[in-house]
Amino acid sequence: MIVVLCFGHIGTSVGSKEVTVDTSHIGAAELVDRVRGMSREPLPGFNRYNTIVMVEDGEAFVAAGSSRELKEGQRVALIPFSHGG
Repeated sequence: MIVVLCFGHIGTSVGSKEVTVDTSHIGAAELVDRVRGMSREPLPGFNRYNTIVMVEDGEAFVAAGSSRELKEGQRVALIPFSHGG
């Protein structure tokens, strides 16, 4: 399981500031897609191209431009480009 902290409109879209993804490993872009699939909105305003992924080790990147694999037990934050501060 990977714990995902959802900032700004991502949290609003999925209805929670924190969600879990039940997997032992997953690519960062696929993780964003999976969380996007949890959205209560038909067209969520976030995707792998406009979402920053920050991993607990301090690395931050745009999901679409990374081949980073995330592993079970990690905590990551999803931050939209326009997060409102």
